This record gives sequence, C-alpha cells and structure tokens, in this order.
Amino acid sequence: MFPSFAAVVAARAESRPDDELVRLVGSPGWTAAMLWERSMAIAGGLAGLVGVGNAVATCLPAGPEAIAVTTALSALGAVELPLDPEVDGRWAQTLARSAGCVTTVTTPDALRDRPFLGLLGSHPSVPVIVSLDELANSGRPVGLRRLDPGEPALVMTTSGTTGQVKGALLPVAAGPGQAARVQRAMRYDATDVLYNFFPWHHINARHAGFLPAVISGARLVIDRRFSASRFLDVVRAEGVTAFNFMGAVCAILLRQPPSAHDRNHLVRRAYGGPAPAPMVAAMAQRFGITLHQAYACTELGDVSTTHLGDVRPGAAGRPVPEYQLQVVDGELLVRPTRPHLTFLEYVGDPEATARAWGDGWFRTGDRVRLDDGWLYFECRSADVVRRRGVNISPDSVEEVIATLPGVSEVAVVGVPSELTEDEVLAVVVPESSVDPVDVWWHCRERLPRFAVPRFVSIQDSLPRNGNLKISRATLRTRGLPADAWDADKETM
Repeated sequence: MFPSFAAVVAARAESRPDDELVRLVGSPGWTAAMLWERSMAIAGGLAGLVGVGNAVATCLPAGPEAIAVTTALSALGAVELPLDPEVDGRWAQTLARSAGCVTTVTTPDALRDRPFLGLLGSHPSVPVIVSLDELANSGRPVGLRRLDPGEPALVMTTSGTTGQVKGALLPVAAGPGQAARVQRAMRYDATDVLYNFFPWHHINARHAGFLPAVISGARLVIDRRFSASRFLDVVRAEGVTAFNFMGAVCAILLRQPPSAHDRNHLVRRAYGGPAPAPMVAAMAQRFGITLHQAYACTELGDVSTTHLGDVRPGAAGRPVPEYQLQVVDGELLVRPTRPHLTFLEYVGDPEATARAWGDGWFRTGDRVRLDDGWLYFECRSADVVRRRGVNISPDSVEEVIATLPGVSEVAVVGVPSELTEDEVLAVVVPESSVDPVDVWWHCRERLPRFAVPRFVSIQDSLPRNGNLKISRATLRTRGLPADAWDADKETM
C-alpha cells in the first residue's frame, strides 16, 4: 500500500540525501535532505497548533518552501486545503468552515492583498501564519506519523460532475498512488530532469510532477508561470528531459516563431492532455517531443495513461489496472479495483457526493469513447468551462455580471478556443442598454483573470428549456455569435 506524501519524501532523503531534488528556476537547488530537514522543522512549529485530522489552509507560491509545508502537514497527519491566490473569498471561507480549518499558512503579500485569508482559521490565538522561519525556529522535534492509507490528507477544489465548485477530500494514498501510475507510464529515472510550471494548489504539480520525481530519483525544476518565449531557454539551461502540459501549453509553444534551435534541447517526452492528433504530430515534427496523453480528474487521479513506445495520437491512453471503465450512453463511468484510490467525499456536500456515485461507479459526466482499448475524450462535463487548464463555474461568473447595473439576465458558456480548450462567452440581456466594455471591466475587477469573459454578446433573450430554465446547452450549440465583442481585439 502506498505511503503518505511525507513518507515518500523521507524515503528519498534517506536513500539519496545529497542529490538535488527540487529547485525553483533562477534559485539554488534543494537536496532531499535539505527539504526533509526544513519540513520537519516546520512540522515542529505546527505541532502545538495542528493535530491529526485538523485542516490547514495554505496559499503559497510554488517552490521548495511550499513543498516543505505540504510535507510537514503530511508528517503530522493534518489535512491541507491549498488555495488559489485568486480564489473567491466567499468560497474560500465556506470551504474552510466545511473542512474545519484551524489556521492558514500564507505569505505577507498574499495576506495584504487578500485579507480574507486571515479569517479562515478557527484557532483562538493563531489566525494566520506568515513567517515560515519563525515557525521553523519555534517548534520542537517531531517524528513522522504513520498514517492509515484511507485517512484524509488533502482537499482539492474541483468542479466535480455538476459544474459547481467543490472541495474533494483525498485520502493519504491517493497522491502517491497517482504518482506511481505516472511513473509507470513515463518510466522516469535518476537521469531525468522534470519541468513543471503549474501552481502548487494544482494537483498536476503535486501528484503528476513532484511525487513522480521523488519516487523515480529524478530532479524537478519548478517555474511559477508558463512562458512560451523563454520555454526553450529554460529547458536548455536546466537540462530538462520531460515536462507536464495541459490546456493551451502546446498550442502556444507552436505559435512561437520557428527557430533553427527548436530541437536543441534534451526534452523527448511530455505528460498531460488534451492534445488533438495534429498537435501531437506538430510537436514531434518541430520540437522532437512526444506527447503522452492521459485522462485524469481530481477525484480519481489518472484513469488512463500512455506508456513509452505505445502512443496513439489523439487518444488519452489505455485504462490503468487500478480502475475499471465503462461507457454508458456516451458517459465515462469508473470503478476502483483497489481501496484508497479515490476521493472520500465532497467536503460539506453529501448530496453531491451521493450523486457522483452509483453502484460503486463514479460518474465522471465526461463524454468519451473506447476504441481498441484506447480512451478518447470527446467533451467535458455539463456546463463547466475549462480554460487553460482551469475549470470555471459559469454560475460564479454570472453572479458577478448580474450585479452590473443595467443587466437583466446573463448566461455564461464555453466556446471553442483556438488554444484547444474553451474561451468564456457571456451572453447578456440588458434592461435597457449595456456596453460590452463595461461588462468586461466589471468582471476584470472582480474575478480571477482566467474567469474573465473574452467574449461578450448582447442579445434580446436567452433560450430556455421546458422548465423555463436558461439552456446553456443551446447556447453552446449555437457557438460564438458573429457580432460578439472580443476582448483580445478590443483591449489590446
């Protein structure tokens, strides 16, 4: 059975203490021993505040320090609730209450810009922790707690199967289990240098990036943002051999001006999805990089993977032995074959948890097809909009737009993007008149950047179903209106 996150790090520190394990681009590297020592110092500082099963919210930039905090919480048997720095404050407080957060670990800058972070914990004397150095120097020695693989460990935000944002509670074994499936597919070893530019609150960075590096003996290079213009410079300088991709990453790379040095690097494979067959071919032809696609979700981890030497362009891999798959009326249903692989519940939402399961099968809501043992993803679940690797709830965007004076009704849907996923379209019915520019600025000031609509369409009415509810499905079918206002053109 898989050990905890902290136990995986401890094993690497014991077996290869002096090898570099992780570095932030432009900063000195950390060995496994350094990471473990820092983690246990932080755990000692937290030990008087956090007990087994207590939840701790974190809002930290990606890098070794954030990993050390996660390792420390795992070592104590606590439950981490990692938050996007741009998370809606109301949602964060609701989720923190449901998870039972006792404190928050963040940075002074994040607390200054997002004061609600200081309101998430229930500890009477420690509402928020902003100095890891003080924390690490204030504690006492602690040991690594042995945890049952089914104990709760991590709350990750997800849209689930209904399009509404939720907190999926993952058990101890889920992260290392997903990492093992990634490692099995990619066959990383001690000669590999992995590159990951997803934020630390993203499951890709944790379970498909860092942990596979730890268990394989590889080194991980972390970037805090994706930059197509300097991508090749970074991978050359760092000796990167593989990276993780999602969403528009590959499309943006292919948009860069061709260079005689496009193949002057060590990268030969990348892990992620989605990527249509033409993109797989283009990445291989131009950069010499083979894209290994997978199908995964927060609740289950990787369900299908693509192994080295066995690639089918456009397919999201073959089902892994840890799960059984079936397609019913076009929808993918998944059932675990072993315990402790899947999420435990949607925190504070037992009804959503019950709806997600039926006779032991998890209903993904995603439409797929199985062809000759290969899984092909066709469209995502229900109304959720997926933009640049992030799931966006249309309801949250609609709520913001509805507060703009002059708006009578609004519906938000995803429309196809040239960058392989979705762009956000807001369809607004005005009471009298509404300027699309005002809609965009209203959203820009109140929503995370990834959720701000690119397109705004002013219409006389919205389609409705038999229950008189607005039909987003009809709007998606109609596609992008020819006269829709485009922020990419109008705000440049």
